[in-house]
Amino acid sequence: MSAEREVRNERLETKKRPPEHEDVKKLEKVVERLDEITTKSRMKDMAYHYTKPGEVVKTNLIAGIARGVGLTIGAGLFIALLIFILAQLQAVPVIGEYMGDMLNVINEERN
Repeated sequence: MSAEREVRNERLETKKRPPEHEDVKKLEKVVERLDEITTKSRMKDMAYHYTKPGEVVKTNLIAGIARGVGLTIGAGLFIALLIFILAQLQAVPVIGEYMGDMLNVINEERN
């Protein structure tokens, strides 16, 4: 048994790596490079906002219009789906009468 433990301990010791291993150094270089890239991109973004305010206004206007159109279409689809589900619930005995009245009110408001 002691021979097996010694072999096992030797294997564990060979797997241990010092903190200054090549992989750690490579990882530190990659992290530093990513930090440098993100810092430069923030500077580019700030410079873009200060040098071209017209482009920023145009971009934000288009984004706002897209959000408004998307919200309108999404709300319309949601309401249409809700009305469809309510129309299907008319056949349910207890809920159907209440849903039928609600659909009548909705149809009256449409006309």
